Amino acid sequence: MKHPHFIQPANRTPNEEMEMRYMKPILLTVTLCLMLGQSALLRAESPAGTLVGRITYAGPIESGQVVAVTRDSSFCGATTAIHTVTVNAKTRGLQGAVVSIDGDTVPMADSPRRPLVLTNTHCAFSPRIVAGEVGQQLEIRNDDPVMHNTHISMGPRTFVNVAMIPASRPVEKPLKQPGIYLVKCDAHKFMRATVLAFTHPFFSVTDDTGAFQIAQLTPGEHVVRVWHDTLGTFQQRVTIPTRGEATITIEYPAHVDANKK
Repeated sequence: MKHPHFIQPANRTPNEEMEMRYMKPILLTVTLCLMLGQSALLRAESPAGTLVGRITYAGPIESGQVVAVTRDSSFCGATTAIHTVTVNAKTRGLQGAVVSIDGDTVPMADSPRRPLVLTNTHCAFSPRIVAGEVGQQLEIRNDDPVMHNTHISMGPRTFVNVAMIPASRPVEKPLKQPGIYLVKCDAHKFMRATVLAFTHPFFSVTDDTGAFQIAQLTPGEHVVRVWHDTLGTFQQRVTIPTRGEATITIEYPAHVDANKK
């Protein structure tokens, strides 16, 4: 019976052994870079379209609800105006609406993981509407010379409840599940904000003109969903072209006493 014949590796000199130890991680890094480059090239070659548009509001532009400030009024002011529906006078665009896409989308690289920033500034949360992906860090800051208590919850569950003294270090927490997080300041009851977390990157928050843009969408029919914390939700179907843009305008009807929710 013949036994298998094994070829013994040639004896290496100490210098050759050292070179091999240094070369292995370099070869691994080069291989990984080539794989990532090929993946990015495939994504770039995939047919994808872009949705651009504007969300508008048919109702009147209101000045907001004026409330009395009962704490830190020397800094926050004796009163403050709460704006839940902010409309651009020139474009009629609705600021702070969240637009998202349902349906298949073109695979993308790892989603950007820059922290989402929510700042206590001038006794208000800025921005008032924040949208991000599950896994992203939410960074909470206090730029005011007074203490704020940022309290964030989803339903009955508390996500963050932290007192932030002036000049304190930012607090970071990852968004662990999709959905709507409600934000308030326990020290200043009039301070409110909302954080929305998605399981995909195909969403956008309208700017101060009501405009938005969502890229890397699979050509074909999709459902566009619009969410606003006061005006509710709206949806519309849209067809995305191959390597081109689809443009839509969605108008919310007038809402009675929108700023007095």
